[in-house]
Amino acid sequence: MKKILVPVDGSENAYRALDAAVDIAKHYDSKITVVAIANDQSYTQYGAIFGDDIMAHMKEQAEATLKDAQTRAKAAGVDVATDFEVGIPKQAISETLPDLLDTTLTVIGKSGVHGLNRAIMGSTTSYVVRRSITPVLVVGD
Repeated sequence: MKKILVPVDGSENAYRALDAAVDIAKHYDSKITVVAIANDQSYTQYGAIFGDDIMAHMKEQAEATLKDAQTRAKAAGVDVATDFEVGIPKQAISETLPDLLDTTLTVIGKSGVHGLNRAIMGSTTSYVVRRSITPVLVVGD
């Protein structure tokens, strides 16, 4: 548990996961990497395809969320890094980022801000639990 991956999306559950990761990091003297992932797949909704404009907005929101998460972890005295990625979140969280960042635990919220996406595409958390290359701690409400 020396390197903990914490994906955040600005939801309350993501911040609960961050708080749990901070507690673990303090106990085990671990480092946390907080990551936000912008989904780069094109979505068609109401006949419109969202592209560069929505991606810029997603990056802006992600950067604010990462800054807030970093501030919270640092205030608790935990070594924290942030990372913004573009890709498919569930694949990045479960496979790509643990390998790339050499993390040993993923702490994730039970659900995030995108309830509609969960209904259409399936839960990111469920996918991560099933496919992660590292142990996963799911933090609920």
